[in-house]
Amino acid sequence: MITLPELKTRRLILRPVELSDAPAIEELAGKDFSVARWLTSYSWPYEDGSAEKFLGSIIGTDPQETGAIFAITLGGVFIGIVAVEAPGDLTELPDDPTLGYWIGRAFQGHGYASEAVEAVLAWAFEVYGANALAARAYEENTRSRALLRKAGFKPYALTERHAKALDRKVSNVVVRLERNEFEARRQVA
Repeated sequence: MITLPELKTRRLILRPVELSDAPAIEELAGKDFSVARWLTSYSWPYEDGSAEKFLGSIIGTDPQETGAIFAITLGGVFIGIVAVEAPGDLTELPDDPTLGYWIGRAFQGHGYASEAVEAVLAWAFEVYGANALAARAYEENTRSRALLRKAGFKPYALTERHAKALDRKVSNVVVRLERNEFEARRQVA
């Protein structure tokens, strides 16, 4: 079993989530519909204890079997999550680990999500030894799709997933980033 490291970027520290992150998760995503509406797994209204239950189910598990969940922190303040689900999350790309993320509304629009995603991509390619990473975003979520495009992801398929907060199926764009393209882009930068 691997242990999640602390990843540092120019402005952020990404660290393994902790049980003490539950109140921030609830406040930033669970109580803010403008964030929760883009997440398939968040119910609305957010149920008390959901953050604790979520954290309890992943803390101490093997990231290569279940997934790696990093808290995105800015100056020690929790601002969001970036995660890599173990292969098998996406039916369309069952052999690829899947990237996911969210940032609290007050922290959106400053490039923090892009910065966190770049750091986790490098880590995930190394740890999972995958030839590609996948992600998905609601088709109407133009901001998230732009972030993934900027990171080098390319469209792969369309799918539908049930969004708890919206209580309906939502069209999702599935995207894929090849390891060799990620490495070539990093060498240029």
